[in-house]
Amino acid sequence: MKNRMKLPKAELEHLFYIEVDLHQNLYEIGDVGRGDLVICPIAGGRFEGKITGEVLNFGADWNLMYPNYLNCVDTRYLLKTDDGALISLTTIGRAVIKPEQDEAMERGEYVDPADYYFRQHLLFETGDERYDWINGACCFGVLGCKDEWTIVYDAYMVK
Repeated sequence: MKNRMKLPKAELEHLFYIEVDLHQNLYEIGDVGRGDLVICPIAGGRFEGKITGEVLNFGADWNLMYPNYLNCVDTRYLLKTDDGALISLTTIGRAVIKPEQDEAMERGEYVDPADYYFRQHLLFETGDERYDWINGACCFGVLGCKDEWTIVYDAYMVK
């Protein structure tokens, strides 16, 4: 390509590691015409790293599960930093977990996150000036299922 503009290299900064606990009462909405919709309320959790704090008992994961093992995940939840800032977190992502892997997790067996695909785009919003920098950040998460009711991930910001 002629006159290609030189762009800065993308670099990643690790923001935090998070463990999100789900309530064990799922809401199975059923087939909504695009797939099966299941809503999993957020029970709480903790995150540590560049920012540290707790996941409040607020929000949920909306999971649209297609028959080809594709799971479209859409979540909203609330973070509270140890220094008192409230940060809204909205995610949208994809998980491809085969039925035998899902069944193993339901039995309480560990399934290596390297053996399935689970990634999310992370959108942070806050009115706290100390964390204003995160409002404009492009962020993503590399996720895994610690157990049937705990989602974990490393959150990164593209610099």
